[in-house]
Amino acid sequence: MNFVKAHGLGNDFVMMVNADVPPSELSNLSRKLADRRYGIGCDQVVIAQEFNEITKVRFFNSDGSEAESCGNGSRCIAKYLMEQKNTNYIKFETMGGPLNCRLNDDGMVTVEMPTPIIERFDGPQGLAHLSTPDAISVTVGNPHLVCFVDDVSLIERYGEGLENHPAFPMRTNVNFVKIINSEHLELKVWERGTGITPACGSAACASVVASFTHKIVNNHVKVSQTGGDLWINFDGDKLLMTGPATIVFTGTIAI
Repeated sequence: MNFVKAHGLGNDFVMMVNADVPPSELSNLSRKLADRRYGIGCDQVVIAQEFNEITKVRFFNSDGSEAESCGNGSRCIAKYLMEQKNTNYIKFETMGGPLNCRLNDDGMVTVEMPTPIIERFDGPQGLAHLSTPDAISVTVGNPHLVCFVDDVSLIERYGEGLENHPAFPMRTNVNFVKIINSEHLELKVWERGTGITPACGSAACASVVASFTHKIVNNHVKVSQTGGDLWINFDGDKLLMTGPATIVFTGTIAI
């Protein structure tokens, strides 16, 4: 089977295009491919299937669970396919909604994300001991809990527990955000089904949306993570994510 290895700010992916794999086997296949000792190794597996004008994309975490969407993964598969097709635009269908992707002149990729769904996280399930201001739950194709903290490394202590919090029956991604200023956030993420990763594109989007809801940030924000920076534009309606996508190598693997 042919595959492509790619990363977005160190968040790495094994990508397969038009792979002849029964849908019932994708979860098990993803666990094997993601294994860093016995497979190829990655945070997520991206499966793209082309149908005329539409490309359907599915995302699987390293534990085999399926994610509705993935920001960094979307940029990576978009860049690969756009370069293959010699175009600067492609549209995806995902479980989390449609994604419109554009290849910029500087090689970065901009993705128009789904309209975010915002829910303040308060009441008896509040996180006042962790988050100031209040934590906010944001869905940008996939679910995120955004907590505002002074030390983003606290995610190592609380991330797994919050991912599996009873308030999230389908589990959630957990974002710990430090406000630098109105145009700059620091972020560390515990990804659902994967754990801590160097970067997460959808988390950067959700964190800006939550910060905008609290009137902390402006419309254009730099989000800094361990792996590097993303730029998020949000005007209260349209949500755009811009960042690098790197194709590392291609190869074949016997399954």
